[in-house]
Amino acid sequence: AVALEGAEASLAELQDLEDYYFGPDKEEKKRSASDTAVACVETALTCAERPSANTTAKAHYIKGRAYSFLEGQERQAEELLSKALKLNPQLVEAWNALGEVYWNQQNYAQARTAFEQALELCGPNAVSLRNLSMVLRAVECEELEKGSNYAAGLQKAKEATVLDAEDPQNWETLGNAYMGEFFVNGKRVEELNKALIAYSRAEAAYEKLGKRNPTLHMNRGQAAKFLEDYNLALKSFRIVQEIGSSRGGEEADKVLELVRRLSGMVERKGDLKSKRLKELTVGMPGTSCTLQQLRSKEAGSKPIAGRVVSVIDRKDEIPVMLVCCDSDGDFFALSVYNAEPAKVAEAVVPLQSVVDISKPHLRQITVDLASGEVTYPCIRVAHPADILVVGSSDLGSAAARPAFSSEKAAG
Repeated sequence: AVALEGAEASLAELQDLEDYYFGPDKEEKKRSASDTAVACVETALTCAERPSANTTAKAHYIKGRAYSFLEGQERQAEELLSKALKLNPQLVEAWNALGEVYWNQQNYAQARTAFEQALELCGPNAVSLRNLSMVLRAVECEELEKGSNYAAGLQKAKEATVLDAEDPQNWETLGNAYMGEFFVNGKRVEELNKALIAYSRAEAAYEKLGKRNPTLHMNRGQAAKFLEDYNLALKSFRIVQEIGSSRGGEEADKVLELVRRLSGMVERKGDLKSKRLKELTVGMPGTSCTLQQLRSKEAGSKPIAGRVVSVIDRKDEIPVMLVCCDSDGDFFALSVYNAEPAKVAEAVVPLQSVVDISKPHLRQITVDLASGEVTYPCIRVAHPADILVVGSSDLGSAAARPAFSSEKAAG
């Protein structure tokens, strides 16, 4: 029994190394802890005269779990965990470990079966529920089934937090599930705030454990960037960088470049000469309002008209961003959600196209940088169909199909 306790302590060390250690000797440390766990199990089995079926099952589970953390040992881990479950089908830890082995092999169908078996044979538990949430969002299927799977995955994640509100991974998975539900099932942009709340709960729970998880902060940073909460995005990406991932620094640099570009174009009025700027302000729809009227609430339900000055090249990132000027010559950023960047770029011609924007949501974006504060007005549009290209049609044809990729780092 003492030897098995030592083996379980080594498993806990392995999990800690897997999730929170990022040194260059990570694999070496994992192999050492795995070897210790296996040696403890062998000692326990040798000392026991006639180990019970449950003890033998536990031993197989520990060895299988220990091997599952090592690259190239998936088959051996799978065999040992399967042996454990034949001896004790109610060993929930073995079901969850087996499901993770299948998950790491991208065998999502078998992973799903393992987690569902854990719940059916062993009863509700947070680990199986959150893992099942992840698998439901990863499994390949038809579009209609995918929508149902993402909705079900969100429900499983919620159930996991109810069962264990202290485990940060449950909250992190819930945040990812809200993100997936938004992208796949076309929920309102405001729904993403629920993801940010879940991520904050996860961060607080990690802090209680004295831990920091880079995937949490990376996912939160991406959600915040999508919502144009650039201060939170920068904070999150910098934490990722501090923990040890260079990708955090790369993402932070992208945000800095974007906000500096947008604020610079708005402040300097696109570097246009006054004569050219004056030419751009004529020919706007007389029934539309200006940025100043929108700010002062004088506009009522009127749309705002603007000349497209520039389409910001962000590759395939969303929202699609443009810089426009109104009939007063005031510049603003225009963020278009649920749109395909290439189709928007095809539909408008910079310095020529005039857009009439219905249901505009005006915000003042303010970002705190080391060099000082940058700020600019931004109009958010929830759907491209709310934008009419004057002399043409609305941008409804540029609407994006919902899509979201589910990866291990996002689970």
